[in-house]
Amino acid sequence: MEFSDKLNGYWEEGYHFYIEIRDGKMTVRDYRRRITLETSIQYDAESLRNGLKTPIKLEDNVLSYGGSNNPMSWFEDFYFQDGMIMLVEGYSFMDRKDPYTLRKVDHGPFDHIIIRDDEFRERLQGVWLQWSSSGDYSKDKREELVIDGDRFRWGMYSGRFHVISYKSSYHNDSVYMVPWDLTENEFAGCCRFEVLPDMLTTYEIIMDMNTPMSVFAREENIDKIDVPANAKAEYRNTMNPMILDEPLPEPPHSR
Repeated sequence: MEFSDKLNGYWEEGYHFYIEIRDGKMTVRDYRRRITLETSIQYDAESLRNGLKTPIKLEDNVLSYGGSNNPMSWFEDFYFQDGMIMLVEGYSFMDRKDPYTLRKVDHGPFDHIIIRDDEFRERLQGVWLQWSSSGDYSKDKREELVIDGDRFRWGMYSGRFHVISYKSSYHNDSVYMVPWDLTENEFAGCCRFEVLPDMLTTYEIIMDMNTPMSVFAREENIDKIDVPANAKAEYRNTMNPMILDEPLPEPPHSR
């Protein structure tokens, strides 16, 4: 089958869909850039080159499944016209059908991210102490964040990471440790880490609880850092707003 370079490349709608087409293969990503569909496609390359409305046939058109493996969302219509990809998403749980228009771009779906591993990872290596309001950092009381290569370990939490910034003007001066899988926003059990000049900060993820900020610094600086106010907050029960001050629970990563 003949294919066209007019269709090969990256296509974006702006938020909902990010698509890559390479000859007879198509990868569809959602708003978080997670892959939701990989499928073979067929189309009339001559019709497309001549600027005609060209249907694109998908071997698989289902985007998501519900209970009993029943389709929940899918592409009902998919075609190329006037230099754009037009598609319609349908749903099993409502009658609405959503049309989208995708335009070709010169970059992949992660172009908004700047990978800064080479710049920052070396200085992050080693042991960081978690700040404690008690000020007790003796061996049997201290909590440590250990970074080794491209992996971290903090009690029961661990993961592989990238160091990144975002290209948006609002975020381009901020630096973060994020999951190696760039489609994920959080690690298992904790949020991304912000990398500051003298500390690292994150939040534990505990269901039905607001948690204080967790702050880490080198041992020689742990008593010198300007600890953010959020690190001095209490754990809060979010299920019962009448309970304003929860007793500080034993952190899940404690020994």
